[in-house]
Amino acid sequence: MKYEELILNLENELLKPEIRKSTEKLRELLSEDFIEYCSSGVIYNYNIDDTFYEENVEFKIIDFNSRKLSNDCILATYKINKIYHNDNTVKSSLRSSIWKLYDNKWKMIFHQGTMVK
Repeated sequence: MKYEELILNLENELLKPEIRKSTEKLRELLSEDFIEYCSSGVIYNYNIDDTFYEENVEFKIIDFNSRKLSNDCILATYKINKIYHNDNTVKSSLRSSIWKLYDNKWKMIFHQGTMVK
């Protein structure tokens, strides 16, 4: 599997409800020092007991691209549509993630979301 497809699959995994509500599964995908610059403007530092589950929300990745920064580091960029099923609204944001290879396992070390209109 090419690294582009692998990283896209990992990004999609992180958007699944069953992953977002499991501390164990999130630990497999996020580095211990993971940091996120949230679309709300908040800087979030990962706590291994945190989860990210939201009810009635669906995510769709659009225009996914990736760039190999080094043999063990990949930058992913894309747009995401966050669909709220309660009122059928959609919020879009531009996303970027950095993935690093640790002991043959890819983990996200950084993520940023920027709202778009």
